[in-house]
Amino acid sequence: MTTIALDLLGGDGAPAVVADAIAAHLTDPRGITLAVVGPAELTRTLLLERGVDPAHVRIVDAGRGAPMGANPLSTLRTHDDVTVAVAVGLVAGGLADGWVSVGHTGAAVAAAVLGLGRVGGMSRPALTVVVPSLAGPLVLLDVGAATDATPDVLRQLALAGWAYACALGVDDPGVGLLSIGSEAGKGDRLRRSTHDLLAEALPVEVRYVGPVEGHDVASGARARVVVTDGFTGNVLLKGLEGAVAWSAERMGGAYGDPGPAWAVAADTATSQFAGGVLLGVNGVTVVGHGAGTAAEIVACVRLADSAARMGLVPATAAALARISPAAARAAAAQADGSRIA
Repeated sequence: MTTIALDLLGGDGAPAVVADAIAAHLTDPRGITLAVVGPAELTRTLLLERGVDPAHVRIVDAGRGAPMGANPLSTLRTHDDVTVAVAVGLVAGGLADGWVSVGHTGAAVAAAVLGLGRVGGMSRPALTVVVPSLAGPLVLLDVGAATDATPDVLRQLALAGWAYACALGVDDPGVGLLSIGSEAGKGDRLRRSTHDLLAEALPVEVRYVGPVEGHDVASGARARVVVTDGFTGNVLLKGLEGAVAWSAERMGGAYGDPGPAWAVAADTATSQFAGGVLLGVNGVTVVGHGAGTAAEIVACVRLADSAARMGLVPATAAALARISPAAARAAAAQADGSRIA
């Protein structure tokens, strides 16, 4: 059994849509226990309204969510009962194997960094999605944790993404750098500098394929890990989501039956693509879409469970230790601390 903490108050439709997700999850729990983080009485009321016995989940009282318009750091430093911080505390204390929120992304990232700390060798975390490309699962990062990056940050993301792809079972996942052309020298100064660094300073087992373009993300033929800054990655991710919806609408109209096309779109939305894993923090953190449906929130819970079971956090730390002596020392110190504890 794994335990996944779930933020009751995060998301555009919260808390009702999160309660719907809890009810849906309990029809097929797959060995996952939920720790629902939110106002205790409200949680019980919402579950009873949906015919769910509150005894089937663990309820962890937390009085407030992170407002979308507020400064996340200010909110977290001012209040100790914010749902994202309480959920992170469960993971940090070993009471949950991972946590999920579909609320304020900035608050979720800040809570994870403050409460869990960063993996050695990772200067900032990256929100990472698994794209269902034609070639199979493709790891895309960063898609919104940080809007800018440096060449060394993108090198860190390349290692973290490579570790994720390997954990997913992708054999020899090529790493590509998102740019405006596949030829060396294309792109802005950041892309050109990063290309040179990735070509020279990755471990020999990590195959760098060079710059890739947006259409390569959908095909997956050239690379199964695509690295970019969070601003560009978020724009690309939203574009992919819109393209899926547009294609489903047009295909349905062309064939006179929208059902099959929308079924494919719905399946995509409730796969590993439903949420993003925050790579680079010392605990499994999944952030979903604010407008996520109950089915998509359930998919986020299952994604967190999968990341915990595959040992994604230690796999990321081990990959980063290969390029950073400081990261290797941090990983060794962390292991020694665990043994002492």
